[in-house]
Amino acid sequence: MKKHYLSAYAGLPKEVYLLFLARIINCMGSFIMPLLTLILTQKLGISKADTGTFTALLTLTQAPTLMLGGKLIDTIGRKKILILCNIVGAFFYALCGIVSNHTAMIAFIVIASNIYIMADPAFDAMLADLTTPENRKASYSLMYLGINIGMTFSPIIGGQLFQNHLSLLFLLDAITTIAFTIVIALGIPEVYHRNSQKEKQTGTERKKQSAFFVLRAVPVLLMFIVLMFTYDFCYSQWNFMLPIQFGDLFGDSSAEFYSLLSASNAFTVIVLTPLVTSLTHRFRPLAVVAFGGFLYFVSYLGFSVGNSLILFWISTELFTLGEIVTTINIGTFLANHSPADYRGRINAFSSFVRGAARAAGPFLMGHVLSVLNYHTSWRIVAVVVLTGSLGMFILYRKEKMTSVYEETEKAAL
Repeated sequence: MKKHYLSAYAGLPKEVYLLFLARIINCMGSFIMPLLTLILTQKLGISKADTGTFTALLTLTQAPTLMLGGKLIDTIGRKKILILCNIVGAFFYALCGIVSNHTAMIAFIVIASNIYIMADPAFDAMLADLTTPENRKASYSLMYLGINIGMTFSPIIGGQLFQNHLSLLFLLDAITTIAFTIVIALGIPEVYHRNSQKEKQTGTERKKQSAFFVLRAVPVLLMFIVLMFTYDFCYSQWNFMLPIQFGDLFGDSSAEFYSLLSASNAFTVIVLTPLVTSLTHRFRPLAVVAFGGFLYFVSYLGFSVGNSLILFWISTELFTLGEIVTTINIGTFLANHSPADYRGRINAFSSFVRGAARAAGPFLMGHVLSVLNYHTSWRIVAVVVLTGSLGMFILYRKEKMTSVYEETEKAAL
């Protein structure tokens, strides 16, 4: 039984297993971003609406560095950019643990976030380079599993240290980032070499064929990224609206209760991800992502009527199932539809759109919360994600019909 349960992860490249280990280390020390809303509201005294505005502005400042990072990843290399950015980002997080001035701390958080975001597309591009369409879904699933193994511990530690040892959280976050970087530096080769790609082009052709050229040439890829905006707009409320709701319901215990719920989310991912990967491996990524959106929809309706930890926990389990089925297929879909020469930039553009959604979510819902209650606010979120889910299903049907037509044409020839 155990062999069958984990069989989806058998036979992957050894570098994928090292990336899995690196992910665990990095996420075990991911303390700051999951608690950022509570840090801003409870430690730095920022209002709910201003916290939403800050989160939105933080993401907007990341746009230029993200796009620059995507370009550098496709020219200099995935590994070099990832190592450099993580070292610099960890340095500024360490400074946050040393300074006591709130203004300086906010500035360092902004700088570190901008540096870290440059390296985000590098990891996914590196994983795509190391895998094939046949083992890619299992590889992305394994990375997701690694994230949540780490996230099982970090919310518990973060919740315990949040009230009295915030500086230590910043320092521990920086230390684990350095450890993650060391594993990448010593264990993962730079597989991508731009000049050796099969699809060789002249310098002029490369300049003309930007990432946007690829997106126009593959419309299903562009529409997928656009529809993911709705998913991420709503997903952002897990780290924004839900902690604020907990603050109003549970007071001083909100950080601890929310951290326990986050740990439950991560534990469920660890238990169910291998099983879900095996059950969905034959389905097209778009179909699975559409189903995940529906699960989100139901979970948000549950949050809208939440008044006890039990009800929040049940809704979180549905939310987690939606998260599992979408996450293990998003990276797979992008990698399968992106040429190797453009993976850094395509991932950067996707991260930009998704980041914009996660910025818009807190910004808009922060203002909505100032005039509407949680019940109505969560229902608005539920309608938005249902719209995205229906769009994904329509896109899946169109892609399926196109594939059937192409196979029929080939058979006729």
